[in-house]
Amino acid sequence: MIAFAGIVPHGEVGESPALQEAMEELGRRCERAGVQTALVVTPHNVHVEGHFAVVTAGRIGPHETERELVAALLAALRDDGLPALGVSYGGNDPADAEMPLDWGTEVPLEFIRAERVVVLAPARDRPLEEHLRVGGVIRRVLEPRSRPVPRSRVALVASADHGHAHDSSGPYGFHPAAASYDERLQEILASNRFDLLPLAELAEDAKADSLWQLLVLQGALGERVTVDLLAYAVPTYYGMLVAELTPPALA
Repeated sequence: MIAFAGIVPHGEVGESPALQEAMEELGRRCERAGVQTALVVTPHNVHVEGHFAVVTAGRIGPHETERELVAALLAALRDDGLPALGVSYGGNDPADAEMPLDWGTEVPLEFIRAERVVVLAPARDRPLEEHLRVGGVIRRVLEPRSRPVPRSRVALVASADHGHAHDSSGPYGFHPAAASYDERLQEILASNRFDLLPLAELAEDAKADSLWQLLVLQGALGERVTVDLLAYAVPTYYGMLVAELTPPALA
């Protein structure tokens, strides 16, 4: 079941004391929720043209993969007609293989500690609606009555940094859409409707790195979500945000 959900940064969290403290608090909340597995949606793992990707390797860096859940998720994505591939690295037997740890997974897992992990990479060349559907598949797979998925309490994490054009000296230059994107995101989180699609019109100019992961989260949790925004900061050229999301079933 989804026991915990959050939006977390994967940048230099230590650049902002507020972000650092918020991530530590999020980790404590996750621990209190009894989380066993972390399902991280990261934009910085493999990019497979035209496909969503789920890591099938037995380990991701030092973290053990929940391979039974991986297999169930891949099968469900395909049954739903979504283009999804299992990806591994190194060893020819996925059970013994080790996928390199990308920073989009590494940073969240420094604070959200779990016995096992599942890593999913979005597909920016696929329609936004499909990312919502991926989230819906995740929700169905993790329903307590779903089998043969193991009884695991899962933290669903959108690893996401936001507008990347806040600073003219940054690699993406300056564009006012970066601030507008981040402001609109915070407005959505403060509203009574968790609907991220309005961000799409700003994402390209803002050089945002979050829309696709957020849509997966929306698809999994629905639009009636209670949000606790713990911190937002722009210590460098991109915006970072820490939030816990609680759907009605967990409230």
